Amino acid sequence: MAETSEIAISMLIVGSALSMLLMGLLISYYGSSKTRNVGILFLALGIALMYYVTSMAYDSVVFMNSILAFIGGMLGGIIGIVIFLIAIIKS
Repeated sequence: MAETSEIAISMLIVGSALSMLLMGLLISYYGSSKTRNVGILFLALGIALMYYVTSMAYDSVVFMNSILAFIGGMLGGIIGIVIFLIAIIKS
């Protein structure tokens, strides 16, 4: 069974990776020529962190369920914020 500390640390890494990926995408696309390099660096760091998380060998069902729930919650929050911002920008 997965330790609570393993789950917490993995959630921290997954949250950081998702944040880096999304920030990297936004900065790479909308940034000026100087900041696009930083966006590409964020993308690379996010991909490296996600690779690290997926390469961990955890067999616990509890661990995988908690990571999936965490990713779902983060993505749901991000989608909600994007919909809210689109609604504000359109009005």
